[in-house]
Amino acid sequence: MATIIKPTVGNIQLAKEHLSNSNLVAVPTETVYGLAANALDVEAVLQIFKIKGRPLIDPLIVHVSSLEQAKLYCHMNPQAIALAQKYWPGPLTMVLPKKDNIPGVVTANLDSVAIRCPSNRVFRNLLESLPFPLAAPSANPFGYISPTKAIHVSESLGDKIDLILDDDDSEIGIESTIIDLRNGHQPAILRPGPLTQKAIEAEFNLKLTTPQQVVESKSAPSPGLLKSHYSPSKPLDIVKLTEIEAMITKDTLKESAFILNKRPVKLSQSVQNIFWLSESGEMEEIAKNLYALLRNVDKMDYQRIIVETIKAESVGIALMDRLTRASER
Repeated sequence: MATIIKPTVGNIQLAKEHLSNSNLVAVPTETVYGLAANALDVEAVLQIFKIKGRPLIDPLIVHVSSLEQAKLYCHMNPQAIALAQKYWPGPLTMVLPKKDNIPGVVTANLDSVAIRCPSNRVFRNLLESLPFPLAAPSANPFGYISPTKAIHVSESLGDKIDLILDDDDSEIGIESTIIDLRNGHQPAILRPGPLTQKAIEAEFNLKLTTPQQVVESKSAPSPGLLKSHYSPSKPLDIVKLTEIEAMITKDTLKESAFILNKRPVKLSQSVQNIFWLSESGEMEEIAKNLYALLRNVDKMDYQRIIVETIKAESVGIALMDRLTRASER
């Protein structure tokens, strides 16, 4: 069973040794916990796909400690450099033409690589101690709800890996924003995230396009684009708040779990199958709590999960993206 270790100097060194010896380590990031391997070590990277049950057509994100290190593994155009200087370290992933030193298994054999410089202090300390970048998708079985706590990783992958580096709860709680910059003149948003399309467009006076639907039998340019993803084991439906009260009234057998955006006022708070993501409906709090609450409810004795619709603005766009994919069956 995996050992959960705190980020002491000695334990960072232990994680470094594991990664240097072609082993995997679960690591904290500001977005979600990742399952990390030496991105230049083909055999180690293949273990990520095996342990997660992840298809090889779904590329991994390569994590680096700095913009200068990123330049060693991809071709940075002026637009990418400007975005990196503004948002790195942070929850922004860019898809760029890759250099030959990145193995094809990392990129689904595409000539591009998804690359990010994270801000989590523990992960950064680890990256800065290594002579290689880390490939690190979310540390969970493929398609399941992403982990935001070390215990989430232990529950789902603890029998398959040795070390989980613990830095408490993920600060943001959802995966990074991904922008396609393979063509610097036609940037596209591939996956909405904590950095919103509106904010990026306003900052750089540009227009991000939205790509067409990914063909799931072919390699996608980045992770997080498959139609079904982030899913609990129970069926999940997204419902407007105005419809939920009637559903709760009819659900006399308490077969459904109802997840609301904020603490209910009109609805009876004594009903045990009602849960909420925040006290006041604040969007960042909803994002931070979403995956943890979905995981907790998924373990309970309910037949399905009903989640309140989130307003599709700001971070809510990313949250609805995750919930929509989680609801696909």
